[in-house]
Amino acid sequence: MKKDLPIRFVPKALCALLLLLALGGGSAHAQFTIRKPDAGEEVRPKVFDNTLDFRPRNDYFDPAAERAKRLRIRKERNTIEFNASLETSLQQFEHWTGSGSNNFYALANLFFRHQYKKEKFSVDYRADANYGMNFIDDAFFKNKDEFKLNGQLGWQMHRNWSYSASINIRSQFSQGYKSRTEHILVSDFLSPGYFDIAAGFTFLKEGNPFKVTLSPLGGNIVTVLNDALPEDGRYGVPVGERVSGKLGYSAEVFFDRAFGKKKWLRYRSDLYLFVPYIELDNPTVRWENTFEIRINRFISTKLYGQLYYRKEDSSALQYQYSFMIGLKYVFRNK
Repeated sequence: MKKDLPIRFVPKALCALLLLLALGGGSAHAQFTIRKPDAGEEVRPKVFDNTLDFRPRNDYFDPAAERAKRLRIRKERNTIEFNASLETSLQQFEHWTGSGSNNFYALANLFFRHQYKKEKFSVDYRADANYGMNFIDDAFFKNKDEFKLNGQLGWQMHRNWSYSASINIRSQFSQGYKSRTEHILVSDFLSPGYFDIAAGFTFLKEGNPFKVTLSPLGGNIVTVLNDALPEDGRYGVPVGERVSGKLGYSAEVFFDRAFGKKKWLRYRSDLYLFVPYIELDNPTVRWENTFEIRINRFISTKLYGQLYYRKEDSSALQYQYSFMIGLKYVFRNK
């Protein structure tokens, strides 16, 4: 027969039983509510603000690299050439029984050309000037004086052909006289002055020395602005007027090429033709040729010749040529 538990254990057992009943008899609930979004309501995914961005960043700016890039683009678009030369000759006689005249001759030449091209647009302009003086028996006399400005705008039409518009200006710097002994004024600045304006088409292929311009619409304007010149209709300007002009066709062929590994020989040629619409038998022809031989960096020789015909100036074919040796400075960016 089992013995009864001691009375002191009864309260403890009752407390433990009540605790078990309280824990086991209760119910646990977990509630999840899923709400459907309203119509038209935008549901955005939750973005955690503390998400790390591991993409590489390069905020460094190099001014030197940017300048180098701009210079490279500028050089690709621009071609610049500048030539300056001075030719001289001297003869001096003292007590020379074989006769002779003391003389000194100097001729300065300048040539500048700038070509700019960006996509289909192009600009090409040239400036060419020369001035020569003779000093014979203690008297100065100008024997060469001319400047030429040529500008052309182009817009690429198809491959090597472009629409073009151009203007050529020719004249001289100072007054010119008939001869060293005859002090009769025959010319001056813009007296005459020749302005050739044209619109047409130009052929120019990269790497090709030829440049051909054909202009079905052209104009030739002549000015005589010095009032001291006789009003006798010279240079084609009517008496009592200072300007005259004609409309017609024009064409120009320009050639420029250097030969040899070190480009010691260079040939430039410029042929210009203008024919008036109503005077087909009265053309203007000008053909210039320059052969240049470079001896070293600063010394060169040059052979220059020009043929010129314009009936209003002279009924005969005019020509001139010269052979020079002298100092020369050349700058090219390419």
